[in-house]
Amino acid sequence: MEYTEEYIDLKQYWLILRRRWLPALLVMGSVTTLTALITFLQKPIYEAQGKVLLKKDSGISSALEGSSLGSLGELAGLGQKSNPISTEAEIIKSAPVVLPVIQSFRLQDDDGKTLKLEAFLKKLAVSNTKDTDIIQISYKSTDAQQATAVVNKLIEIYRANNVERTRAQATAARKFIETQLPPAERDVQRYESAVRQFKERSKVVSLPDEAKAAVEGIGEIQKQLTEAQAMLASAETRSQALGNQVGLPPKQALEVNSLSQSPAVQKALTELQDTQRALATAKTTLQAGHPQILDLEEKQTALQTLLQSQVGQVVGNSLAKTPSLQTLQSSQTQQGLTETFVKTEVERLGLRNQVNTLQQTQDFYRQRMTVLPRLEQLQSELQRKLGIAKATYEGLLKSLQQFRISENQNVGNVLPIEAAVTPEKPISPKILLNLAIGTVMGLLLGIGTALLLEALDNSVKTVKEVENIFDITVLGTIPQLKGEKKVNAKVLDRARQPLPVRDEPRSAISEAYRMLQTNLKFLSSDNPPRVMVLTSSVPQEGKSTTTANLALVLAEMGHRVLLVDADLRRPSQHQIWELPNSVGLTNILVEPGKWSGVVRSENEQLDVITAGVIPPNPIRLIDSHRMASLIDEWREIYDFVLIDTPPLAVASDALLLAQMTDGILMVARPGVLTSASAESSKAALAKAGGQGDDKGANVLGLILNGVIPENEPDSYYYYHAKNYYAAEAAAPDLVSRNGKPAVSLPEELKTPRSSPPKS
Repeated sequence: MEYTEEYIDLKQYWLILRRRWLPALLVMGSVTTLTALITFLQKPIYEAQGKVLLKKDSGISSALEGSSLGSLGELAGLGQKSNPISTEAEIIKSAPVVLPVIQSFRLQDDDGKTLKLEAFLKKLAVSNTKDTDIIQISYKSTDAQQATAVVNKLIEIYRANNVERTRAQATAARKFIETQLPPAERDVQRYESAVRQFKERSKVVSLPDEAKAAVEGIGEIQKQLTEAQAMLASAETRSQALGNQVGLPPKQALEVNSLSQSPAVQKALTELQDTQRALATAKTTLQAGHPQILDLEEKQTALQTLLQSQVGQVVGNSLAKTPSLQTLQSSQTQQGLTETFVKTEVERLGLRNQVNTLQQTQDFYRQRMTVLPRLEQLQSELQRKLGIAKATYEGLLKSLQQFRISENQNVGNVLPIEAAVTPEKPISPKILLNLAIGTVMGLLLGIGTALLLEALDNSVKTVKEVENIFDITVLGTIPQLKGEKKVNAKVLDRARQPLPVRDEPRSAISEAYRMLQTNLKFLSSDNPPRVMVLTSSVPQEGKSTTTANLALVLAEMGHRVLLVDADLRRPSQHQIWELPNSVGLTNILVEPGKWSGVVRSENEQLDVITAGVIPPNPIRLIDSHRMASLIDEWREIYDFVLIDTPPLAVASDALLLAQMTDGILMVARPGVLTSASAESSKAALAKAGGQGDDKGANVLGLILNGVIPENEPDSYYYYHAKNYYAAEAAAPDLVSRNGKPAVSLPEELKTPRSSPPKS
């Protein structure tokens, strides 16, 4: 998909160049000619070259090796993107190096004045040989010997400047180190004292050993804690299971166990149970209120009171009420479960206390572990600062001795490796290169000129642009007439207009009009439009010839067609059909009566009504009841009525007539129509449409006229149609040049298959 879009863009550029080839060619020729004149009139220029080698370090950088100031005197950049060789190149072009050269040779400009620094630098070139530490120095001049002398002198001054800078750096470095030695010595002493005080205050001999012991202790406690938690979980599980079997909470189970083992409680409980059984037996044989029943009830109450007293003596007042007899007198198995439940609960409480103790011990070790890293950090920081202070102090002592030696050396980073030699051939002008550059520049400027002219031209140039602006259904695309290069006013005034449908019935243009007629039929298969208004946005778009050819095509299909020239400002149908224009539509509208005498028959199926005399106020005649009644009469008689009207930019006649007819056919011609005119026409059609008003204009579709296939990005259809109809002369014609059949047709072919219904 992306490849297709790029291909379309390139083809559009090619079409623009084809349309604007003349100005592009003129610009290209002018630039090429000017380049050639400048090249041949230019004076020869010579260039001398010399080379110097930049060493990575000198005596200064060697002396600083291993010290904190090791970069001093070394070819190294400060920034990430800086390049030491580029820095040296800028030094070569600086005023302290260049001005002595200018003064030494008394260099002058074209006016005889002392050459300025800016002018000298334009002739000077300083570059780095790729992948080397070599700087190449070159100077251009019309005098070859002068160019050589300037380069050699420049190298000499630059080398001396470099040596002086190196010695100055050594002196400055020595003085700087002498000021830094006392503070460095004090730093060493201060950090040694800080390390000693830290160890005494924290009471730690070896932090790593203590951290190792703490880690091992945490691991052992974690192991014990895991085992205790497992045993606690097991005890809780057993306690819960026994509690479910006993049916009592742990505290109450302990109390019940104590009661079951008390002899006094068990004795009172036994007597109470015997009394309750005797009372129950008496109630079955004696009536209520019997002395025996009353005695038993009193005895039962006394025993219950005694039992409650015995229970209180055993467990105190923790029980809210006396336990039931079933609870107090449990079986041996139940007593065993209760005793086991009590023991399990005691075991669980012990394990819980053990887990809590281990967790507290673990938390203590962890808190200690959190302190140790901070102590290690403080100790490491002090040790690091002490180490840095010692290294700085030792490095400064070593460098001080080396700087004292290097300060007296006469060594730099620059080594001349190639002196400049007098050039024999000039480097400029390069005739072939200049001509090639001029040609390329001319080509680019020519293309730019073509694109600029295209951008300034506001005309709509392609079918796609017309469709995008109007957004109307395209009913037909008519190619440009053969040999027609440009539309102008003279074309409209010719004695005879070409009608391809009549003159070349087997041409591609004729078939395009027949395709237009077919598309009109497909607009509505049940009720196709019959009375249509044809107009355009601006003059010279070919609406009149399009109307005439469409009328011929409809007549050719066997329909009765009436062509009416309603352009009462600049009529042209009488010129197209070579008819007199003394009487016409104007006479019919002004002089009520029969209009049949004004009709001119072009053939058996086609009638033409010319415009007639041009009236002073055409709009008044068009927008009249007489015009509406005439259209109704023509609808009754003819199968199709085509009305040629002025362009929308000239008058609103077409919009008025559209309200009386079936709709408007817009004719648009790429290359003549402008985008502003198209937008204006689109707005006028939208307003005339009424937006829901039944009396508004109905836009049937768009007819693209005068399309140039070479200007269209997708013109395959036009080329195939042209090749298909290229053999027109070899095939017999069914229609002669005057529109009459050259071969007799059967009756069933003379009548169209489906004629439009008449209202």
